[in-house]
Amino acid sequence: MHVIEEFGLLLKAAARETERQINDLLRPLGITAAQAEALEVLAAREPLSLAELGGLLVAEGGHPSRLVDRMVAAGLVDRRAAADDRRRVELTVTPEGRELGMRAKQVKRSYGASTAAKLDNASLTAACTALKALLHDTPLGATVTERRQHP
Repeated sequence: MHVIEEFGLLLKAAARETERQINDLLRPLGITAAQAEALEVLAAREPLSLAELGGLLVAEGGHPSRLVDRMVAAGLVDRRAAADDRRRVELTVTPEGRELGMRAKQVKRSYGASTAAKLDNASLTAACTALKALLHDTPLGATVTERRQHP
């Protein structure tokens, strides 16, 4: 196997394994990693339109309508027409969604700390540098940059 193929395979496996582990940790809260990400983004930037939210998500980037539908049905997100433009539908986090989002953020931080403990800082920095180079000039790379610059 060529090294770039192995890199791609390891990258995909690491992403899937990370997602699985986070979903397992969030299951007792009744939400998924994608829902936790959406709550975090919405809480930090609300109100957002569905398209704006989709542009900021990595988990459901570009197609968050089913994700939002589930969160609205669960009482975590409100969807209503904007006061200044009835054609614009805005999403906001409910008090229940805000509380759940904060609990999910704590779970994710704990997971991040235990994962970081497996890696030395130099390895983590090198991996981030490689991934930034790989995602340079891509839509998801731009999403990550935007989220990093304006959490």
